[in-house]
Amino acid sequence: MGRVVRYRLLNSGRAPAAAWEEAVRQFAATRSWREGEMWLATDASRGLFESEYLRHLRLETPDPILGAGFVKVEGDETDALAVCFGLLRMTEEQGGRVLIDDLDNPIRKQRRLEFIEGRVSGPHTIDELMVAGPIFKRLPRATITFYPPRYRGRTLPGPNTPAGQWGFALQGMRAAAGGFLEAEAEAMRIYRGLQAIG
Repeated sequence: MGRVVRYRLLNSGRAPAAAWEEAVRQFAATRSWREGEMWLATDASRGLFESEYLRHLRLETPDPILGAGFVKVEGDETDALAVCFGLLRMTEEQGGRVLIDDLDNPIRKQRRLEFIEGRVSGPHTIDELMVAGPIFKRLPRATITFYPPRYRGRTLPGPNTPAGQWGFALQGMRAAAGGFLEAEAEAMRIYRGLQAIG
């Protein structure tokens, strides 16, 4: 099995765990995933696989687990980033505490992340934990290059990109958006438009 990003909901905050399950489902529907959509199993889950996954996970750890899931990441780093930024946003909107394990991540500081109430647990911000170099999303007949907020300050002279701003480039066009999820959505809109015109 390839790289897998696992996540656990340890505190549901202002929303019940079932609301988290719906929030994850809605988020997963907003983008295309390379190896299967993001999902969250809770006590309200009706699927046998989801229920058994959660039950076995609870048997393995003394931590109170309200929900859990995983995403297979097969050669698409943007899926792993989407999980992180999506769950970070959900903890901001709904409160709560989420733990993400990405043990095969080549970047050590991203192997275990904890989000509490919309913030990264520890002394770093999410921007400081992200790589400083470009991230590539390979698509049929095109590649989208994403530039994290710290990219410019690390590689080019001049001021840093404002905190949270992600840049992207696609077939010679460059733009920026307020966060990774927004940059990816805009880049994919442009990509689909270009594919439609041929």
